Amino acid sequence: MNNWVEIKINTTVEASEIIENILFELGSSGISIEGKSLLEENLDDNLGTIVAIDEKKYSFEGVLIRGYIEKTDFSKDFFEKLKEKIKSISNNFDIGYFFNISYKIIKDEDWENSWKDFFEILEIGDNFVIVPTWKKYKNENNKNIIRIDPGMAFGTGGHETTTLCIKNLEKYLNKDDNVIDVGCGSGILTIVSSYLTCGKLKAVDLDEKAVEISKENFKVNNILDRVSVQKANLLENESDNYNVIVSNILPHIIEKMLEDAYKLLEKNGYFIVSGIIKNKKDDFLKKAIKKGFILKEEIHQNDWCSLVFTK
Repeated sequence: MNNWVEIKINTTVEASEIIENILFELGSSGISIEGKSLLEENLDDNLGTIVAIDEKKYSFEGVLIRGYIEKTDFSKDFFEKLKEKIKSISNNFDIGYFFNISYKIIKDEDWENSWKDFFEILEIGDNFVIVPTWKKYKNENNKNIIRIDPGMAFGTGGHETTTLCIKNLEKYLNKDDNVIDVGCGSGILTIVSSYLTCGKLKAVDLDEKAVEISKENFKVNNILDRVSVQKANLLENESDNYNVIVSNILPHIIEKMLEDAYKLLEKNGYFIVSGIIKNKKDDFLKKAIKKGFILKEEIHQNDWCSLVFTK
């Protein structure tokens, strides 16, 4: 029987996504995130199934991130490396004066239930619902269903940055558009695109684990034969043109592909980006405009924004 180590991190909403990425880079088999501000946002936008907030349960500031590592892969050196890596981002991100990190051992038989405690059915955008694979969903409103196993998570759809991307895809993606999802993670944005277009779909990620996870999720959602999935460093070596280029990753990473994105974007196409914290938006916007992009729209949720460009 394997045991697991649950790593719990109390931090800010602003730092949450990059800390999730750090956990995955170091081998976390899955991640959950919870916090009062996230639930309140879901309530306000009618995005989720939660109808009340337990004030005692969510009395902490910011958010709690939980990552899961097999005990055989965990050590004190690993824990110290994780702490140092997180603290090193504090020059660019506010990790919170209340920042705290701790861990505990959980037994293998508790692993599946630990996951299930943190993932609910999530209605997102106008027409989509994300449903964990073990849950039943009565599709009374004819929603487009995205099946995801959070145990394979590289993004489960609950983060604001994903919500914003999905809303923009619903608004701007046409039925014959060709789409590339750069930094695809779990493949959610590609799955959304598969409902909105009959065009070509491609998903790329530099992380080989993300590529495999995307393939599994595409298979679960019956679109594996429609999608070209590749390990790739952003848009390097990409030669095809696309009507829509979508990317939900950190802004300093997106900046590295601005030139390639401009070159590969079809005339009258859309470059949709997310993962941008509000206080980083202006700097990113200047760099994108300098490359030739024209800002079409920006939308916000909590401290995050998504930008839509044309050329």
